[in-house]
Amino acid sequence: MRWAAFAALLLASAAAAEPRLALESETAEPVFLHRRDACEQRDVPDTPARAWRGADGNVSLVASHAVNRRMVGPSLDRVKQDCAVIYRGSGRDRPEAHDDRSWISATYTLDGTTIHALLHNEFHGQHRPTLCPAANYRACWRNSITAAASGDGGASFRFDGLVAGLPYRFRGDAGRPTGIFGTSNIFKHDGRYYVFVWADGLEAQPRGACLLRTERLGDARSWRAFDGTGFGVRFADPDREDAIDPARHVCAPVAPQALASTVRSVVWHAASKRWIAIQSMARRTAPDAVPTVGIWWTSSADLLRWSAPRLLWATPLLTHLDCGRTEAVYYPALLDPGSDSRNFETVGDRAWLYVTRLNLEGCRITWNRDLVRLPVRIAAD
Repeated sequence: MRWAAFAALLLASAAAAEPRLALESETAEPVFLHRRDACEQRDVPDTPARAWRGADGNVSLVASHAVNRRMVGPSLDRVKQDCAVIYRGSGRDRPEAHDDRSWISATYTLDGTTIHALLHNEFHGQHRPTLCPAANYRACWRNSITAAASGDGGASFRFDGLVAGLPYRFRGDAGRPTGIFGTSNIFKHDGRYYVFVWADGLEAQPRGACLLRTERLGDARSWRAFDGTGFGVRFADPDREDAIDPARHVCAPVAPQALASTVRSVVWHAASKRWIAIQSMARRTAPDAVPTVGIWWTSSADLLRWSAPRLLWATPLLTHLDCGRTEAVYYPALLDPGSDSRNFETVGDRAWLYVTRLNLEGCRITWNRDLVRLPVRIAAD
């Protein structure tokens, strides 16, 4: 074999090296304790943790409910809850407004002053019985992803419009949640910005994890989704556009066997030259095994082909409660306080797994929820 070909093979092998993740301890360190830090009863961590370094040198972390607040401190290790509200949806009665109840679910900043955000927007049709006679939360739930931006370092955000939604008008008769749901963090690759979203299948829209990208974070309508061969999908707004072909405005799920649940967190691990994605789900570790509930990870060199998921932590989830336990977790995110990224989108050989811990009363979920973190070691094979 010629040296050039051999060198190329070595480089390809290095690029494909699989990282290894392991919890160093299952003892959780508190970041936010509801009984100690909450500004009101519903002030709870209800999204994965997102963080950025501001122009003033402080770190902001958002993991909030629909009345969005942030934690602020001199480092990721020392953030404290700030009770000032940084964003809340307008509670508009029209689903086409995409501005009912919104959770900040992804953030990105280039300078620490202008903060771009993606919002998980829920239209609660159960409060509008003329639009959804079932008057039931899940039966009347339509979701979309919208954008917001801050010009003051994250102290306040303004609504910027629709990013991604279904190409079908809300009719109130689906009988289940429909739409484009919760995002991963935003991360940069080859000069563009990417994010995963979760599409819950409806008609032409398949169910699965969809990958979106843009070159212009400040333009909500510039995001395009992967269509199976390239990033050619523009999400249509059926309430503002006439005679659209829905099949041309749906995304193609990426690696459905590996990304079988909402992708909550994506980070770059330089030592293995791989992206690491974190999910919470129940999955079999072998074809004949009982599904294991917990936090799983998978990796990729190109964002499109992902390795078989591996278990990071077997633990009850919000979606898979163990009524014999006093706790369950959800909304995992991997963050490294020493990241060289202003947006904490890279990790080294150690990081923290941030999760929302739900403190159960019997088998009942209450507002008593904490944000905690567990240490993770990451190595390259």
